Amino acid sequence: MRQRLLGSVLHAGAALDLFATEQHEWGTTEIAEALALPKSSAHALLASLTEIGLLERTPDRRFRLGHKLLGFGETVLAGSEVFNAVRDMLNELMQRLGRSVYLAVRDGQHVVYINRMQGPSSVPASLGSAGPTLPMHASAAGKILFAHAPEAQMRRILDGRRLEQLTRRTITNESTLVAELKAVRRQGYALSEGEYVSELFCVAVPIHNRDNEVVAAIGIGATAADFEMNREKMVREVMRAAQIASREQGWRPSRTAEVDRRLG
Repeated sequence: MRQRLLGSVLHAGAALDLFATEQHEWGTTEIAEALALPKSSAHALLASLTEIGLLERTPDRRFRLGHKLLGFGETVLAGSEVFNAVRDMLNELMQRLGRSVYLAVRDGQHVVYINRMQGPSSVPASLGSAGPTLPMHASAAGKILFAHAPEAQMRRILDGRRLEQLTRRTITNESTLVAELKAVRRQGYALSEGEYVSELFCVAVPIHNRDNEVVAAIGIGATAADFEMNREKMVREVMRAAQIASREQGWRPSRTAEVDRRLG
């Protein structure tokens, strides 16, 4: 009984994971094929998720995410230390630089936005409409969170994963990506230069907690021309904001890091 219940929960989670901005409605047959389930099992699963409000039916008998999930999102954010600590700072950064800013975290093999603020500059609307998740290999925040994942987790994420080419500048070679992630760890920030959305350039920096773990990434987006002219300022400002946010999470630079900073 316990095993069957666990299997049902795992199937429910897998079904919910299918819904994304690029395909926000699914039919029973499509979900059955995607999850390798008999159609009758998929129908029962979807009916149960609809009954508890996690899914809802469309007029043409397909399924989409239910509004009940919005309440869960608000509850998650209310309990998120990093979200509450960084929210005002993110707004301040957006106001000071006049550009779009965002906060992202890693959720398993995915990188998700937990806050986005659209600045008044001519940043591509793609930053605000590209969806709730980010590609690990093509986004600045994804590279930050990927680079600082434990080695075993990084290997599991890479194994068997195809690095999708999203623009002509996307890194699709695994060895090239690994080399870049090593550089990201070394330099303390990551760039996405038209790799996710061709006209969108971003810089992201890690936020650490008291145990020196990377718990989130803070980033800023700009057009290619804007970024080229103001790259150093953007990197400096985002690094400054991330350091303040990290300190509010209880992080303190190690003595070695402090010595290196003074000598450097």
